[in-house]
Amino acid sequence: MSSFSAYMPGLFLALIILIGSGVLVFAYRLRWRMVQKKLNDLQAKSSLDRAAILAAPLGCVTFSHRDKKTRSSVGLVREFGLDKGEIDFNAISIIFQRGGTKPNILIEAVETLRELGKSFTVTLTAKGRTYRITGERIVLSSELPPVADVVWFHDVSDMEKQTRNALDGSRHITWLLDNLPVPVWMRDERLALTYCNKAYASAVESSQAEVIEQSMELMDRSKVIQAHNLANKALETDGLVCEKHHAIIAGERRLLEFCEKALDDKNLLGFAVDQTRLEDAERELNSHIEAHAQVLENLGIAISIFGPDERLSFFNSSYATLFKLNEDFLRSEPHLSEILDTMRENRRLPEYANFPEFKQQRLREYRSIIEPVEELLHLTDGTTLRSVATAHPFGGVIETIEDVTDSLALERSYNTLTAVQRETLNKLYEAVVVYGADGRLKLFNPNFAEIWKLPEEFLNTEPHVRDVVSRSRDLFDVDDEEWEQRREVMVARVCEPEGRAGRIVRADGVVLDWAQVMLPDGASLLTFLDVTDSFTVERALLEKNEALETADRLKTAFIANVSYELRTPLNAIVGFAEILENQFFGELNERQMEYSQAIVESSHRLMTLINDILDLATIEAGYLHLDLGEVNVDQMLQHLHTIGHERARHRNIEVDILCDDDIGLVLVDERRLTQALYNLLLNAMKFSPEGGTVTVEASKDHELRISVSDNGVGISQEDQDRVFLKFERGEGHAKQAGAGLGLSLVKSLVELHGGWVEIESAVSDGTKVTCHIPLLDQDGLSQDNAVQNISDGADEISLPDETNDIRSVVTEVINQITEQKSDMDQEEEIVSTDGTDGVEGSGKTEDISEDVQGTQSDRDKI
Repeated sequence: MSSFSAYMPGLFLALIILIGSGVLVFAYRLRWRMVQKKLNDLQAKSSLDRAAILAAPLGCVTFSHRDKKTRSSVGLVREFGLDKGEIDFNAISIIFQRGGTKPNILIEAVETLRELGKSFTVTLTAKGRTYRITGERIVLSSELPPVADVVWFHDVSDMEKQTRNALDGSRHITWLLDNLPVPVWMRDERLALTYCNKAYASAVESSQAEVIEQSMELMDRSKVIQAHNLANKALETDGLVCEKHHAIIAGERRLLEFCEKALDDKNLLGFAVDQTRLEDAERELNSHIEAHAQVLENLGIAISIFGPDERLSFFNSSYATLFKLNEDFLRSEPHLSEILDTMRENRRLPEYANFPEFKQQRLREYRSIIEPVEELLHLTDGTTLRSVATAHPFGGVIETIEDVTDSLALERSYNTLTAVQRETLNKLYEAVVVYGADGRLKLFNPNFAEIWKLPEEFLNTEPHVRDVVSRSRDLFDVDDEEWEQRREVMVARVCEPEGRAGRIVRADGVVLDWAQVMLPDGASLLTFLDVTDSFTVERALLEKNEALETADRLKTAFIANVSYELRTPLNAIVGFAEILENQFFGELNERQMEYSQAIVESSHRLMTLINDILDLATIEAGYLHLDLGEVNVDQMLQHLHTIGHERARHRNIEVDILCDDDIGLVLVDERRLTQALYNLLLNAMKFSPEGGTVTVEASKDHELRISVSDNGVGISQEDQDRVFLKFERGEGHAKQAGAGLGLSLVKSLVELHGGWVEIESAVSDGTKVTCHIPLLDQDGLSQDNAVQNISDGADEISLPDETNDIRSVVTEVINQITEQKSDMDQEEEIVSTDGTDGVEGSGKTEDISEDVQGTQSDRDKI
């Protein structure tokens, strides 16, 4: 172990040396590989560069210091026709000597490059072309020997030609600029002047060199900053920028328009145009425009002028007034579209279905207007405007607007008078003819020729009215002895300036209504209308109406007489029935008593029915008077409650009276109004169930309202208008209903007071009937409120105070009717009854006369 330990350090050192040797060997081999790779890359790049050089279009000649050989590119060999082998510069030099180059220049330059390494550049001519030859030595490092000398050949023939052309153009432009009468200058990025033409130098009274040297501005010294600002603005905007300033040129104050334009980022071109004459012309033009504006302002026609930018540049007061535009708004030079919108808001434009399209069309017309454009504008208020738009000499549009409403109306009347007359006359149903002041026919329509059976050929010859009348002789029912006089009368009437109208019945039975109107020019217009049919119908209707009126009077008299005929036996029946009911001649058994009561009750119902019929007949005949007086409404309703209490108690119905204590007095016929209310009360109790409630309510403001309501079966909507008619009853009321006269009588009595009746009802929901009675006073009473007249203007027909004998009543009434009829017709015919009618009437009056007084007493019980 000891011996092994002794060898350990040596072995360890040997191991270290071995490892170090391996590392060094690995590092050397790695560096060798890197160097080899770099060398390969350089060789490849060198080969590529050499190939590129040798393949250049014109190329170069290289002199290698390594192998001492001269090589030439393919393009150069092809350009000069050289051998592809080693190049001799003497051959190339000879080619350039033939082109006029001095001998040995190229050889000397090449030798100097090869011997001394001095670069050169020469321009030589050969074969009609110009070449720029550049020689350079290629050295990789100052410590290493040169690699090669390279001589480059460049064909600059085209470039040289362009350069010569550019120089010639520059000289030409300079000559042009110097001969321009307008000052022109150029600036650099520092805004210093780099060029000016002769006009500029003359304007500042200096030479061009001094202007450039001192940077003398064309503007006054006080405006140099403004000139620089203008130049800066041109640089910023990259466009042409112009401003007008005054300057002193040759001792005169001139107006110049200075313009600057950026040529690139560093140079600007400027020029100035003398606008003095333009300024003078504008000044003179403005004075003319102001004078014209004064003239236009005083015109009554609305005038507006729009500039090329379609903005309003002039208007007169008539324009603002006509279109209701604010003058401050117009002075702001609004755009045409804004003015059109304002006109539309003021309703000073016609109504257009598509206003935006109209506005765009108007703008397009103003932009392209060449010839005058005339247009009529019909406004919504009936105004008509005539607009004429014309191109303005200075650009834009001048428009004149005139209110031609009146003139157009006159023009239309004048232009269309004849046509309208002709068409109107031809379409008229009436026959129309116009005779001039000389009596000759001027105008007629076809109906005139047809009605009077005259040929149109004859009428077209403008015959005299005498000839026209003579041709129609057969249509007049006049004797021959009277014809001449009748004809002259008709001729004279046509020629007289007087309006007339009348009716003619011709011999053929045709009835004509005629009218004559005098025209302003002295002519006479006659119209004829065939009213034969309407005349016949009118006569038939009058006859029918008279027959209906007669029938109505007969019906009323018949009902009254028949009703009264029933009263005589009815009074006897009532009297004997009451005697039996009161048992004046002995006691009756229970069934006999029941029958007697039924007879009495039915007789009273029949008596009431007859009284209602008599009242209705009296009202319809106009013989009923109202005995008006001041009546306490509360007391009247209490009286109504009293007379209806017994019947209500019998049916177990409660009657409520609702009336303010201070309702006061009204002017009515108490008996008739109570009669109407009693009928309503009976009707309400009749159709109310047992145990029901009937309410009578009264109120007063501008009128008196009394309503009677119940909670009975009610009336359907379709029956409500019908129940007020005579002998009409609501459906489903047959068992309780009477003859159907109660509500009709109520309506008639209330209308006699000048009021009206309102009904509110629904099936199974009860009925409410309201009487509306106007308030009257003693001063406001008139005979028409209390008396029904037979006709307008007729005298009052009154009944005798003593009505015990109905025959005297009927006789008096008939006599009064007859007298008034005779007075109104103003005829001698006396309406009287014959003997038979008198006997019949007498019999009726005898039957009726017995109980008028009884009727009044029966009604007084209510």
